[in-house]
Amino acid sequence: MMTQPSPSRRPVNRLSVLASLLLLGSGFLGALRAATIRPVYDALCAAPRLNLNLTTDTGSVGVLEASDALEGAEWRPLLQLGAVSGHHEWMDPAARSAARRFYRLRRAPRAPLLPVPNFRLIDHQGDSQELFREGDARAVVLVFTDAAGLEAHWRQLKDVVASADAAGLQFWMVDPVDDRRTMTDAALRAGVGVPVLHDAAQLVARSFGATVPGEALVLEAESLTPVYRGAIEDTLEATSGPPVRQAYLAEALARFATGARPAVEYARPQAAPWRLADPGLASYRNEIAPLLQSKCVTCHRPGEIGSWAITNHASVRAKSDTIRANVLEGLMPPWHADPAHGRFENDFSLTPAQQSRLVAWLDAGAPVDGAGPDPLATVPPALGDWPMGRPDVVLRIARQQIKATGEIPYAYLIVTNTLKTNAWLRAAVIKPGNRTVVHHALIFYIKGGSIFQMLAEFQAIQGGLNGFYAGYVPGMDQRDYPEGTGKFLPAGGAFVFQMHYTPNGRAATDATEMGLYLDPTPPARELKTGAAHSTAIDIPPGARHHRLVAERSFNTPIEVHELSPHMHFRGDSMRFEALLPDGTSKMLLNVPRYDFNWQALYRLAEPVRLPAGSTIRISGTFDNSRWNPYNPNAKARVRFGEQTDDEMFIGYINYAEVQ
Repeated sequence: MMTQPSPSRRPVNRLSVLASLLLLGSGFLGALRAATIRPVYDALCAAPRLNLNLTTDTGSVGVLEASDALEGAEWRPLLQLGAVSGHHEWMDPAARSAARRFYRLRRAPRAPLLPVPNFRLIDHQGDSQELFREGDARAVVLVFTDAAGLEAHWRQLKDVVASADAAGLQFWMVDPVDDRRTMTDAALRAGVGVPVLHDAAQLVARSFGATVPGEALVLEAESLTPVYRGAIEDTLEATSGPPVRQAYLAEALARFATGARPAVEYARPQAAPWRLADPGLASYRNEIAPLLQSKCVTCHRPGEIGSWAITNHASVRAKSDTIRANVLEGLMPPWHADPAHGRFENDFSLTPAQQSRLVAWLDAGAPVDGAGPDPLATVPPALGDWPMGRPDVVLRIARQQIKATGEIPYAYLIVTNTLKTNAWLRAAVIKPGNRTVVHHALIFYIKGGSIFQMLAEFQAIQGGLNGFYAGYVPGMDQRDYPEGTGKFLPAGGAFVFQMHYTPNGRAATDATEMGLYLDPTPPARELKTGAAHSTAIDIPPGARHHRLVAERSFNTPIEVHELSPHMHFRGDSMRFEALLPDGTSKMLLNVPRYDFNWQALYRLAEPVRLPAGSTIRISGTFDNSRWNPYNPNAKARVRFGEQTDDEMFIGYINYAEVQ
């Protein structure tokens, strides 16, 4: 209910007032009820105050509409009133600017609930926010905004966020208009106290039909049922005293806190609509098919690791909902680096424009344009056993018997280096013998020497905490080492294969191989693999954002070429930051949403040189909540260990020492 001080006695334009109070009575088009609107002129605000009757009919809603003319003009919805007994007083903030205004209040069937899509976006602080992981909140409040209006929207919102009614609610502001830097700068200037999410491809705004800055949407978190949608508030200037506020969002949340539905379920925002970029309709033959071939078909084809194969247009159309969901959730293509920090040579993510046009094409029914052969029906040939060509040397572990069920301790298998002289490698590629049971393989090298020397080196491996010689993990793109670098392989030693097997329900065997590609010319620099790590892991049951930090210092100048985070199923995020001797810092890599099933090796487009005395700090989070879909057991206390239901915290660094 709106409250206001006593009206002033200032003169008013009676003709304008009477014109603005013209209302449609009962029986109009058979859709109105008698005495549903009682107008009163409010002299303090020089605007009509409408007394709107409400009903407890849960199957319908009251829709208040306005028009500037009775004939031929558009009736625009202003409010939607819920199933609440009594009446609601409301003032139209646009009435004073109109020569005349007509209103009608009609009953309409309540629209059926539509599925709410999940989405994941990066916020202004570089953290990942995902709708379906907020199930512990009572409700999620989205406020669509832009850099121009963000400060004003936050002024309206911050008292709501600080109120007792906001306890247990998750507030997000969403910017679908500006670039990341502009959005972040605006959020920092305004001192925004909630995450501001960057909707770079405008997919969230389009999915939720957001077209106006300052529009709020309240979703009950567990069922994702809409509670309120519309303006945060309206303000009407008074002739004396403070402005009159109609606090729609605050009132809706106050009623929600008591378990009641709001009287106003929708209030039309007053801002001008955005002109969001039209993604248009992409050509299947000239754009969509080539995009899928370059970004998806490598894995999604017969015999590869993708969960389904792209073999023609029909196979894509049948998976339209899955593709759309994966793009909104940031699952596919599986590239997880934050685009705001660093450029990467092996980046195969979709640009925002590609995301927008792909989803628009799917939403249009995945049409085919023109005649001719289906470009996706020509499946590229399989990459073969060795995509980089036959290695110079192939080493194989003894065949392993893998049981059908249960946990299998890591196997450490010795394979002798068959080369008789020292060598330089341009690549070392791991080929799992059985992808269905090989989770990962890390390979270490023990130099030749006495049995005691080799035993000491074996013990120094520490399970890979300090680095490795070569490796295979899900999602790793195995390729030549960075230009100008190579790995040195001294003769006379042995490789140690650390094999992690995960049974798949059937007994199996594995004979993983490693291919060595020799470089006849020594490279300019030796590539080394080191790591920052911590074993001090103790994650409480249900912890949503358990944080951990580790560091690795370098006494000599280095060039950083590649970075790779490693955690297990509860791993959520990791950042690599260079701390320089002069006190400054540089973000090398931010992975806001870590995926245990796709552990990429992020190769910098240009190596980053760090002076002697620099430290690389990794900081990350774990999600041990029930809303982590990969969590084996949210009730468990989790500590360091090698099995996937334990945890690790390692940031691998491929670097070269420089003079």
